[in-house]
Amino acid sequence: MTKLDYSLSSPEERLKLVEQILTENPNPNSTYLEYLADYLVLAMEKQERKEKKILTENRMVTVNKREMSFEGLVSQFENGEDGIYNLITENKHIIFQPKKTITKKDLEDMPELRQIRDAIETWERMVPTLSGRNLYVAKQAIIELRKD
Repeated sequence: MTKLDYSLSSPEERLKLVEQILTENPNPNSTYLEYLADYLVLAMEKQERKEKKILTENRMVTVNKREMSFEGLVSQFENGEDGIYNLITENKHIIFQPKKTITKKDLEDMPELRQIRDAIETWERMVPTLSGRNLYVAKQAIIELRKD
């Protein structure tokens, strides 16, 4: 079997290589056919993204997090449009992701928050004594608990 040349970037070049491979070996197994298909499709998707400026999943996460219509922002405030103008500062991230702080009253009203905070503190005390996989697991647990 001929190795695939991933330095070829255009779909046309890759198609010529695939045709050459198929003429040399007219009956490849299904796994190899799947590799050839992926080889062709990935080049086409990359070229289409460049030409059409397709939004990828990662870009859409950023877009959905930061971009919002004016009407969407206005609807989130009790005092409507005035609420937006009260928030305007030099830091553009303040409108899109306001910092949320947990108050003592929140901790009293919601015992689950106290449990989560205690769990975070427990994991943070354990971190200096851990290494390798256990350290990774502890850090991931802290991240997930902080998200909660």
